[in-house]
Amino acid sequence: MTVDRKLRFTQVIMNAWLYGVESTANVFFDRPKLFYRKWGTIAIRPFIESWGELGMEFQKGQSPYNTVKMFIDALVTAQFFNPDDFEFAGDDKNFSFKAIQCPYKFHCKKLIGEQKEIACLRAITLLGALDYNVEGESLKYKYNFEFNENAPCIVSFERFKD
Repeated sequence: MTVDRKLRFTQVIMNAWLYGVESTANVFFDRPKLFYRKWGTIAIRPFIESWGELGMEFQKGQSPYNTVKMFIDALVTAQFFNPDDFEFAGDDKNFSFKAIQCPYKFHCKKLIGEQKEIACLRAITLLGALDYNVEGESLKYKYNFEFNENAPCIVSFERFKD
């Protein structure tokens, strides 16, 4: 099997898995977005703990914006993100992530079609990085997920509490 074919089926499996997690959260929880936030925080820990293999170390104590940037840089170093597939900008109060190419559009489209509450995996993992840095930090941010089927999706974060 070619590498491209393996990556294609990995993407299919990831979309199916994410669809299952988010659908289950909608069925069993009254507030699925809180579930998603906690799930994302827990789910990214093994990745952060493996950074030594990338020649990186999670540097606690960074500002929120720099924490998220450090996490994104690790995803690029791990070759999970292609630097041309996203844009990240802002500051500690407001920042945004524009997913130019996102492999998870299928599951988002499916959930939206079913009129279920959705959480952007990109948003959840970025918030998880904030909590890994300082417990509870992600709860100081609200985020807006703008799904665009045929264009980049945009996730904006706004600090509303100190």
